[in-house]
Amino acid sequence: MESFYKYCPVSSHENLEQEYSLTNLFEHQASFSRRKNFNDLFDSEVHILHPSRDRVRRTYQKLSGESKRTFKKLYMGESSKYNFDLLVKSIEDVLDCYLFYCVTENPVNNLMWSHYANSHNGFCIEWDAGAMSPDKVTYQEKLPTLDLLEFIESTIGLRTKDEIASQAWVALKVKLQEWKYESEYRINLSKRAHELIVKDLGKFALVKFQPEWIKSIIFGCRMPQKTRDYIRGNMPENTAYQEVVISPNGNCLVLKRMV
Repeated sequence: MESFYKYCPVSSHENLEQEYSLTNLFEHQASFSRRKNFNDLFDSEVHILHPSRDRVRRTYQKLSGESKRTFKKLYMGESSKYNFDLLVKSIEDVLDCYLFYCVTENPVNNLMWSHYANSHNGFCIEWDAGAMSPDKVTYQEKLPTLDLLEFIESTIGLRTKDEIASQAWVALKVKLQEWKYESEYRINLSKRAHELIVKDLGKFALVKFQPEWIKSIIFGCRMPQKTRDYIRGNMPENTAYQEVVISPNGNCLVLKRMV
């Protein structure tokens, strides 16, 4: 794949200086969201499975020495339910910290232009796929699960922490089937890239990017000429532009290169 795309809104064409999507574009920063900022109530929600007594007992039998005594005290004694609940809370807190940037492979999706670009009044950023490594979202009928006991086992040497981290990222890339039309991909801001954060605002963070990662700006069908001119006037001179137009047969959207 050569490009990925980000649909962006323009809410008011009368106050363009106050449009956050344009400000971010001109200042070379992208808005990475945490899962609590998503518009879908079920997006990135993960069911954490409590283990049965039998599974807890089998894990206990694999241990020895101090770790075995500690495990029994924490997860097989009177306070086991309380300790399990504490772990669930800590896992939820970790999942809440992940920062995502969501893109798609389709720049001519009518529903996406309608839902995420103010009914074709906004724009779309074409990103160079060589500058990013997004992972494809999985669409399924049920929410994903994480196994609480496997998380515990990763803290006592029975599983690797990398294995659990990988499972968490897989779970955070799941959406319900009804969103499949989005053809979404997700970029996870790794800890190594945290120095690129310009401002952390809690539910989302602004992250610096290189201007050359943008291959083109795509104007929506209904974007007024003055907004197009405003964007052109604030972008680097070598920026390429396209627009979305209705196809000659009137049945779909197509891209048209602009000069």
